[in-house]
Amino acid sequence: MTSPSEFQTQSGDNLRATGFMVGAMALFASEDFFVKRVTADMPVLQALIVLAIGGAVVFAVLCVRRNIPFVSAELRHPLVVGRNLSEAIATVAFVTALSLVPLSLASAILQLTPLLVTAGAAIWLGETVGWRRWTAVVVGLVGVFIILRPGFEGFRPSALLVLIAAVGLATRDVMSRRIPKRIHSLQLSLWAYAAVTIAAGICMIFVPTVESAPFPVWRDLGAAIALGAAAYICLTTATRMGDVSAVIPFRYTRLLFALILGIVFLGERPDAATLVGAAIVVGSGLYALMRERKRRSER
Repeated sequence: MTSPSEFQTQSGDNLRATGFMVGAMALFASEDFFVKRVTADMPVLQALIVLAIGGAVVFAVLCVRRNIPFVSAELRHPLVVGRNLSEAIATVAFVTALSLVPLSLASAILQLTPLLVTAGAAIWLGETVGWRRWTAVVVGLVGVFIILRPGFEGFRPSALLVLIAAVGLATRDVMSRRIPKRIHSLQLSLWAYAAVTIAAGICMIFVPTVESAPFPVWRDLGAAIALGAAAYICLTTATRMGDVSAVIPFRYTRLLFALILGIVFLGERPDAATLVGAAIVVGSGLYALMRERKRRSER
């Protein structure tokens, strides 16, 4: 039985962890906002390479501070290679999408990722997923269909890039569950950014566009890199400090922050279909999380 003092400590840790999680989502949404601004004045692949190199430098510094080697034989593990490939595809797709579609729309579709992770874990990892959570996955896909509206007026083919990004991120997360724990997360993050740099460089061979940019664009790039690093630190702190089941639902606050930034600073006006679809996706995701939490408590 948990003593009152232990319960209060756990509750306090969960409250602080929730604060870090919400802060991380605000920072991620802000990073997306600056990336969208940058891609309005700089070629997407050029911006992507700068962002990836900047992120790699940040994680290289973190590795040095903790005496974690940059390279190890374990990084050749097939799951690590697959994770990096998935990360690269997802990042290239999402940053390209941000340059073409509203921030609010991109963020709404991206909320499908946790549901895709649930489906992927069942299909490839053999995890038990009951009919209720499968129903949540299907309903979430319906929500994305409402947002995309294929075949109807207002359909944006470029929004499909966000769907590709969501699949890539979900694949990355599913693979991460089976990567040996001895491989440090900072190493994984460093090489994920390296993979994005390589992928963007290969794409630039076929689309060789490099342009000079004024100082404000470089300033926004620097802000995006700093915000992304700060978001990662907050996210890591949140998941280590509190119960995962208590803090994970607050990942959906990223959509709220994206909506606010898009409406206030970018002049976006999400239509009813986007808002309804987003509500369905988020609601389905929260329901799936609730069912997962209940399943674990019954073990």
